[in-house]
This record gives sequence, C-alpha cells and structure tokens, in this order.
Amino acid sequence: MKIQPISVGTNVKKIAFVVAAWLLSQPALAATAYVTDSFKAPMRSGHSNAYRIIAYPESGTAMEVLERNKDTGYTKVKTSRGTEGWILTRYLVDTPIAKHRLAQVQKQLADLKKKNQELTAGQNNASQAASELNRQNKALQDTNAKLEKELNYIKDVSGNAISINQRNQQLIEENQQLKNDIDLLSSDNERLKNDAKSQYFMMGAGAILLGLVLGLVLPSLKPKRKDSGWV
Repeated sequence: MKIQPISVGTNVKKIAFVVAAWLLSQPALAATAYVTDSFKAPMRSGHSNAYRIIAYPESGTAMEVLERNKDTGYTKVKTSRGTEGWILTRYLVDTPIAKHRLAQVQKQLADLKKKNQELTAGQNNASQAASELNRQNKALQDTNAKLEKELNYIKDVSGNAISINQRNQQLIEENQQLKNDIDLLSSDNERLKNDAKSQYFMMGAGAILLGLVLGLVLPSLKPKRKDSGWV
C-alpha cells in the first residue's frame, strides 16, 4: 500500500479558510454609544427632524448602536429597555461622560482607599504578629539558656555524684581491708599473749624446779664439820 504524502501548506490553507468562514458567520459585536453630557438629546422615530420625538435620553445614557447614517447624520440606537430610535450622531460619544467617569473614578478611589486601609490593617497585624513572634522567640531563647544551664549543673552534679560514689566504694573497700588487718593483728596479738603466758608459766615452773634442785643439791655440797674429839 502506497502512502500519499501530506501537503502541510494545503492543510493550513483549509484551516485558515474554515476559521475565516466561522468568523464571518458570527454577528458583529454591537458598539456602545453614550449621550453627551451637554443636554438631553431627543430620540426620533426616523433619521430626520421630520420624525416625531419618542424619548429624551438623559446625558450619559448608554445605548446600543444599531446603524449609522452618514448622509443624514443620525445614528439608530437601542436603549437598555428595548426602545429603538434615531439620535443625531453629534450628540453621541464613544466613552462615558465626565460625570459618570468621575463617579467611576471616585468609586475606584474609594475601593483603593478601602484596600489600602485593609492592607495597612493587615500590615499592622503582621507587625504585631512579628513582634509577638519576636517576643516568643526571646522567651524561648531565655528558656533554652536556663535549660542548658540546668543541664550543665545536672551533668556536674552527676559527675560529682559518680566520683563521690566511686570514692565511697574505695573507702568502703579500704575500711574492710583495715578491718581484716585489725582482725589479723588481733589474732596475732592474742597468739603472742598466749605465747607470753606460756613462756611466763614455763619460766616460773623452771624457777621453782631450779629452786627445788638447788634446795636438794646445795646441802649435799656443804662440807661436813670434823669432830674435834671433844665431848
């Protein structure tokens, strides 16, 4: 199957033609005209002074333009209530009259003033909120400083408590060792006392025994007297 090449230029032309046809088929946007602020302009049933006056639109009245007749100088208009008629073109302007523009400007100024007041109030509220946030931030900083100080104190106290506990445990162990040494010395002292008593007893017994021996031996060692023969 052979594929036919697509012509881009031809498609663009077709699309442009369709769009143009659609735009031409749409009704033209109706223009708006305003009665000049010089005076009330008479609206007639036809486009000349020969036609009767059907209304006197007030100055500044906005009306839809239906048709313009350059030869007669009249313009066919339609009011917001649906009344159609002809007014001299020179009595119509394309922009709202000064009175209405002034009122519109005044309204815009009032709206701007109101918005300015709202912005000022919002700015004041924002300033107050910022001040409150600054105050809360300062309070939080102070609280944080106090907590850090207390934490450091607790750390110091905890460190000292640990050191004290370790020293206390060391002293307890040293005290127990001293008790053990005292008990040992007491046992040695008691043993020495018992030994001393035994030695004293043995020395006393020895002295007594020696005394007895001397008592028995010494008399035998004493020389006997010879008899002189004397009766």
